[in-house]
Amino acid sequence: VFSDSALAYGVNMPFRSCIFCGDMGDQLTPLIAQQMQGRAGRRGMDVQGNIIYLGMNWPYIENLMLGQISQVTGKEPRYPIMALQLAIAESNDPGDLTHFIHENEESSAFANAIRKMQRSQACFPTVSEECMTMMTNGSLQEFCEEKEPVDYLDISTKIIEGLGYVDSNMRLTMDHNVLTMVYEMSDMLPEAVHLCAALEQMYFNFCYMKTKNFKESDSTQNDFLSVLLHIVDRVPAKEGEESLQQYLRVVASDEGLKQQVNEDAVALWNETEEILRSQKEVIDALDANESLKSQMQLVIPPGDKGTVGPALDKGVYELIVLKQKGFRDDQSLERRNELKKRIVRLGQICLIAHNNLQQPHGKYNALEVHFRRMFSNIKYSVGDMMTQLTDQADLTEM
Repeated sequence: VFSDSALAYGVNMPFRSCIFCGDMGDQLTPLIAQQMQGRAGRRGMDVQGNIIYLGMNWPYIENLMLGQISQVTGKEPRYPIMALQLAIAESNDPGDLTHFIHENEESSAFANAIRKMQRSQACFPTVSEECMTMMTNGSLQEFCEEKEPVDYLDISTKIIEGLGYVDSNMRLTMDHNVLTMVYEMSDMLPEAVHLCAALEQMYFNFCYMKTKNFKESDSTQNDFLSVLLHIVDRVPAKEGEESLQQYLRVVASDEGLKQQVNEDAVALWNETEEILRSQKEVIDALDANESLKSQMQLVIPPGDKGTVGPALDKGVYELIVLKQKGFRDDQSLERRNELKKRIVRLGQICLIAHNNLQQPHGKYNALEVHFRRMFSNIKYSVGDMMTQLTDQADLTEM
């Protein structure tokens, strides 16, 4: 069984042996490690258990075995666009004549299929207004601190209306598949909100009136990746190192070498930067407190008008475009863990985007081929990383 930290959370699945593969940095804490390795040699099922640490230095292993258990803290269950869940549920309910959106003048087949499902299974609405009110009620922390709960559903409704996702009657005003993508990316809310704003640009640049050869070319995939990372992988470049803008030749590496600039790359970068600036202005203008707005803002905001924005790290772009077989020898363990975490996160975003956009009747379903190919490239990159991390020399003494 191969698993992430999910096996640390109360799943009854004992093993004879547990193997931890590779140094995972702060992603693997003593608490999670002890929960996972506690499955080896379960009392009443085995007389012994084996714990194997592969590709880790001894101080790291020692910390996992003997380190202090971290303090367990809860997570705020509410998030600014929470009301979108209700709006999507109502839009799929054939009994809700105000919000149901799947009626199509050209074809009613999809709407009829949903109605048939409702007659046989009675599964709509999947989320009612009463359920959403309950989910947005005061949190446990507010109860313990004896704070008066706020009307979070009303606040969230105003936010999604301000973002242009619904109208004043809570009817969807954007493509259904795009909004389900945003909802499913709620754990990565800044990236979700800004990727949603950029889909129109991505569709026209990479899909609209484009040939099959253009869509499947490596150069198109590289350009698509540069736009995607510009939005979702905003990590600052380290001082003295080449930035993503320089690597793409959006800006010259040398002030005196203006011919190094790629005009097509500059146009694509500036277009994306302008979208990020516009979305920041939309979020700033929302009728919500600063704490809620900050949950939707990018960790590194876009630059001022007329600039290419802050220098971003090129690591993930370089790793995927050059099709590296794992990490470079000169990269530190800390850098390797950072890149691995970022590229896996990018893969999660591509997976969610693909699975939602490719659904029927979507405005941007042509983008699915780009997200699918990108996910495939990431899958192979992660495979190479894990092979490199776990391909250890055999030091067994015979």
